[in-house]
Amino acid sequence: MRHGTNKLAMSRRTVIIPETPQVVGSVATLNQLACVQPVELPSLCDILEIRLDGMSEHIGALKDELDRFKDFPLLFTARAYSEGGLADLCAAERSRLLLEVADHASWVDVELASYEEMKSVIHQIRCQEVGLILSYHNFEETPAEIEIQRLVDLSEEADIVKIAVQHNCVQELARCTHILERNDHPMSLMGMGELAAVSRLLYAQHGSLLNYGYLGGEQTAPGQWPAPLMKQAIQALARRA
Repeated sequence: MRHGTNKLAMSRRTVIIPETPQVVGSVATLNQLACVQPVELPSLCDILEIRLDGMSEHIGALKDELDRFKDFPLLFTARAYSEGGLADLCAAERSRLLLEVADHASWVDVELASYEEMKSVIHQIRCQEVGLILSYHNFEETPAEIEIQRLVDLSEEADIVKIAVQHNCVQELARCTHILERNDHPMSLMGMGELAAVSRLLYAQHGSLLNYGYLGGEQTAPGQWPAPLMKQAIQALARRA
């Protein structure tokens, strides 16, 4: 896969794509975030994901918390309800949330399906040298390889393409591994369901750049590892390579 520097003419700035698989530690509530100690974060994960869709009613208090994490990469997600969001927020509400925290962001995650209606806000945020993740979530199945490739192709504007799918059989692991191997575009790929745990470690080995786990006691999406355990497992595999 091609990593390194990704130059985007649209916003005339450069985003540095990770060279190696990163672990994203996710928090979905303000209470979970309050329990995170910045000094401990480097041992727990590489990027901290803050799920704005779980904190939409507490944005003022959230912004007060963010100064504690000014030296750590932050990824902000305001997930659409149709793709696993924790609140039923329209595109305008999700756009507002992302703009509120853009000054603190290293990355933002927007669904591919929401790209057109949120395009102007995405452009504003990217002009602040914030990386864009375009994501797709399917909680029922793993689409055919040709369909997954179509989603990747449609996401060419993204710095990283994120695809999360439900795995119902082992054969689907090979399908998604092939997607990772055949594409130069930086990707994050993960499975959900009974095969989720093995899929996430497998895909990290095959170049998935963002590998999501949870911080605290609750998953923020089905199939996540605890972030510290995921980080340890990826590091152990890297040492064996």
